Amino acid sequence: MSKKILIIEDDKLLAEVYQRSLRAEGLMSILANDYNSAIKAFIPSKVSLVVLDVILQNKNGFELLRDFRKKPGGDKVPTIIITGLTTQELNMDKELMVSLNIIGIYTKSQISIAQFTKVAKHCVSQSEAI
Repeated sequence: MSKKILIIEDDKLLAEVYQRSLRAEGLMSILANDYNSAIKAFIPSKVSLVVLDVILQNKNGFELLRDFRKKPGGDKVPTIIITGLTTQELNMDKELMVSLNIIGIYTKSQISIAQFTKVAKHCVSQSEAI
């Protein structure tokens, strides 16, 4: 069984669009819409990529990501962030990105579904090559 992409997005319609787009490219995914469902779904040996929205109910995406990294093997799973926040609002430095294994940050309004799918497919192929 191949690994899956974990999509963590509280906008259920957008999450389903991401999932359909990935499926059309032969990529399987799991959907989670909040902290609790994401923690349950994140099994590092079964996830090849995390697609993360930063704004979530209960805890933010960075808190969730830090909790993922505490799981055995959790630090090895790459993450791309797709958020409604601007890069200035995120105020991310390269050191934090590297420590959390964040390989890209994209603004929802500036990435198309086709671009998202291309990025996700590339990330999965890179992580499987390791």
